[in-house]
Amino acid sequence: MEFFFFLDIYADRQLIDYYILSFKLGNLKSVELKQWSGKNYIVGIKDWERFRKTTYDIVLYELGDEIERFKDIETAFREGYKIAYREAARRGAKRILPAIGYGNPPVEVVKKFFPVAPDFEKFPDDIDNFLEEVVKNTPKELTRRGFGDDEPAF
Repeated sequence: MEFFFFLDIYADRQLIDYYILSFKLGNLKSVELKQWSGKNYIVGIKDWERFRKTTYDIVLYELGDEIERFKDIETAFREGYKIAYREAARRGAKRILPAIGYGNPPVEVVKKFFPVAPDFEKFPDDIDNFLEEVVKNTPKELTRRGFGDDEPAF
């Protein structure tokens, strides 16, 4: 079965989303899948060794163009993230972070292959309480509608 990962990176607030790692997986037992919008996405790796050994036809794309083929998924992740990271650094970004979400590699994979140790914020234990605090601490001025709010900013 064919899968892909977006090796997206934030260069400060700009998303660099040029790189896609495509591969075929011979054994689905090594991964955790979730379906979203009719497509299967890998959201977790249950058995890294089995996953690594059963991936094949590994290709790195940049803006849809093939840039390199790999025999080893680990090398592909390292090279893909290294190329994306270099692009972010070339732009002079002060903060370079990997994107996380559907289509991106699972967090444990990112931590393993991202060129620097990524700094992730911890997800709140109690999301309802967290959102309550955000609402309570938002200044009233930011919650009022003003004239022209529905107008585009440009």
